[in-house]
Amino acid sequence: MKRLINLIPSLLVPCGILLADNPTLLDDRPYDEQFINSEHPEPPPFELPWLTGPLLTPNAHAIPFGHMNIEPYFYANTAYGKYDYHWRSHSVPHNFYNYNVAIPTQIGFAPRMDIQVVPQFSYNHTHGTSPSPSSASDWVWNDMPIALDLQIVYDDQKNWYPAVKLSFLANIPFGKYRHLNPKKLGTDVGGSGSWLPGFSVNMSRLIHFKGTHFLATRWFGAYVIPNSVIVSDFNAYGGGFGTRGTVYPGATISAGFGLEYTLSQTWALAFDALYSHSNKTRFKGNAGTTDGVPNSIGGPSSEHFSIAPAIEYNWSENYGVIAGAWFSLAGRNASEFANGVIALNIYK
Repeated sequence: MKRLINLIPSLLVPCGILLADNPTLLDDRPYDEQFINSEHPEPPPFELPWLTGPLLTPNAHAIPFGHMNIEPYFYANTAYGKYDYHWRSHSVPHNFYNYNVAIPTQIGFAPRMDIQVVPQFSYNHTHGTSPSPSSASDWVWNDMPIALDLQIVYDDQKNWYPAVKLSFLANIPFGKYRHLNPKKLGTDVGGSGSWLPGFSVNMSRLIHFKGTHFLATRWFGAYVIPNSVIVSDFNAYGGGFGTRGTVYPGATISAGFGLEYTLSQTWALAFDALYSHSNKTRFKGNAGTTDGVPNSIGGPSSEHFSIAPAIEYNWSENYGVIAGAWFSLAGRNASEFANGVIALNIYK
């Protein structure tokens, strides 16, 4: 039981919203809106592509004042392994399955500024080893990431520089993270208990080749400094019977890039690459014991590389769908996972 619970902090990364990294504050809007609302209002000399945005890398354009973007996501995730300190992959006794629905919503509430909220919930399932229950499942409310976006620079086709957006990140800890039921085998974990304050810098640039063929590029860097979290008993960071104390999650830095290549006005290929590093998580207090064994809480520093290829179809400049896979490539002290992802982009 203790070993399975200790996997939960790393499982929360691929399952939905990346609590520490927040690159899933996903957004997009038609490129014509980007130009019309930029400092250079002249329309471009060619028809702009219709794009949903790639699966992971955030957009570098704030939603214009008076508009909104909604992009419901469905993730089907399997955590099937764990990377050790030497970057070697090992199987876990039982896979952990997570089915997550997230609804990133952006609202342009002022010129050059928007706010983002991401309500989400999940269904978790796993199997146990005797004398634990043979299997466990649970529906959970997850934490809700939020962000305030500020447009620093707009891009256009007349200049070489990219669009730049600054995002101030936070997390509302709605999800359950302590007083867990040991018979649930970690399936009742829904959050981290931390407000996860941080920031990210997002940049993008549209490159036109010819006709309807474009390459939309995005890249970002994010830094998150979690606040301390009071824990008790079985919790998202480990623990067990008698655990009482405070967890100090390590700061996280993440970076990545996203690409979209248009095959036509309606079809496009997308690709993301993501790297994240988290410092070690410390614990101060009484660890307690379970079955006569001292409980383990927290963990060492970790790193993770993943990619997400996808294909998208846009039937207008305001509506599109994207589907693809998101999976691990390498890691250290991190979960090994594979995701199936589909999202519907709606711009109003």
